[in-house]
Formats: sequence, C-alpha cells, structure tokens
Amino acid sequence: MLQGLLVLILRVLPQSAIADPSEPPPLPPAVPRLVISEIQSNPLLHDDRAGEFVEVVNLAREPVRLADLSLLLPSGVRAVPVRPAAPLLHAGEIVLLTPMGAQPGEAAVKGMRLPNDAGRLELFWRQTRVDVAQWHKKPPWPKPHPGQALERLRPTPDGESGRAWRRSQSVLHGIERASPGRVDWLCPDVQGTALEGKCIAPQKARALQRCRVTHRLRSPRPAAMVVARNLLERIEFFEGSLTGDLNPRPASAPQSARQPGHDMRSVAHRGYLPFWLWSLRGDLNPRPNDYESFALTT
Repeated sequence: MLQGLLVLILRVLPQSAIADPSEPPPLPPAVPRLVISEIQSNPLLHDDRAGEFVEVVNLAREPVRLADLSLLLPSGVRAVPVRPAAPLLHAGEIVLLTPMGAQPGEAAVKGMRLPNDAGRLELFWRQTRVDVAQWHKKPPWPKPHPGQALERLRPTPDGESGRAWRRSQSVLHGIERASPGRVDWLCPDVQGTALEGKCIAPQKARALQRCRVTHRLRSPRPAAMVVARNLLERIEFFEGSLTGDLNPRPASAPQSARQPGHDMRSVAHRGYLPFWLWSLRGDLNPRPNDYESFALTT
C-alpha cells in the first residue's frame, strides 16, 4: 500500500517539482542594463510636481517590469513607481519617472522631490543597484540654468562624475531646455544593447554614427496645437459647406427655373480644394436679380 501511494504521488507531482541532483540549480535572472539618461530638477514654466522628471532607458534586450524598479531619492527615501502608463518597459524604450505620472510614457513616483543645486539618485532593479546619477552646482558638473535639464553624454556607468553630463540644448515649450523621451548617443557607445539597431549609416562627410531614439511622451508645443486647431476649423468649414448653402436667400420661381441646380450639390463634384478656392472669390450662388450677389462676384 505504501508503494502504491508513492507511485500515485510521483504521477501527480509535475516533473519540475522533482529535483535531479545531477542537474545544476537554475541561474538567477540576468540584471538588466538600465541608464538614467536625463534629469530635470529645476523646471521653469511648471511647478516641481508637474515639471520634474527622471528619464530612464532600457538598454537590455528583454522587457523590464516597472514594478521591479525603485529610486533611492536624495532624501534617503526609496520610492517605487505606483501608476505606470504601461506595466512593461520594452527593449530600447524610455520612461519618465515623475511625481504625478499623468501623461503617456510616464510613471508616478510618490514623494519624488529633486533639489535644484545638488542631489544623488540611485536606480534599483529589485534589490540590485543598476545606475547612479549625481549633480552638483560646482565644477566639474555643468551648472544648468532654471528650466534647463542635464543629459547623459553616453550610457556608461559613470553617472557619479560631473564629466558624464551636459546641459540640454533642445528647446521645450519655447523657453525650457530639455528633451524628455529622446536620447542621442554615439553608436559605438550603444553596441551590444537594445539601441544597436537604431544606428544609421553615416554620410560621407560625417565620421561618427549617432543613435537617435525618440518617444513622443509629452504634449505638443503650443505652435503645433495652433496649427492643428486651424486645420480642424478648415475641415469643419468643408463639412459644413457641403451640407447647406453658405448664402441662403429666398429665390423666386423664375430664378429657380433659370438655375435648377441652385444648391451645394451643384459644386460638390468639383472636389474640396477647387470648391474652397472658388468659394473665396465671392458668392457661391450668384443671382443676377440680387445687387449684393452681383457685387460680390464682380
């Protein structure tokens, strides 16, 4: 009976639960290569909760769970992203760690406060420290102006050195200088990483390849929003003009007889652009008995 019970247990248990003493134990998961690529600690147009961010790039070839990441803040508090827009940070992708995390591509880190003059950040994956970023107002660190972020020169493990950073020159919102969601590194520095395939062959006059990766994370610039609004207004004009008369006037019976096609359908077949250009010349429906209509068309 005991032998039969042992056979039943062996049949029920999965094969993975039966340890083979001849096989080596499974290896722990490899530590992913994550880099803090940009820091904005002193925003100009926004308050600290809305403008501060820490940019992190996943250089590993495997996705990383944002729940496994944590930041050791300058205050000594270890904070974890709590409201990520996406649960995974895929290979070669960029995430912004912000106090609020309200926009796509961001992850909220409660209690994140970055001092303006000097600070130190440590990035952890589970219990392993994967990167360090430090800034200071004294040389050799570059001293950014208000609204100017610090960018990593290359994805090397020297974030504690002042020579590893530069002032950002990319224009953001017209005044601020930052490049959230974008990295620009030399291709030799990203060989063997998830960004290796982003390098473009250089031209003849250029000696160095550069790897430029952009993930649009934040809202567009105000100028782009104005252009988009004007385009929407023009589309609404087209849609409205094709559904009714732009200059409705009560037409008499003789005029209706002389102009049987007196409606928008008579010009709809001409297409949107010719119809729009023609409409800018004057009245869309000229009537010889109407002085105002005649004046608009001459």
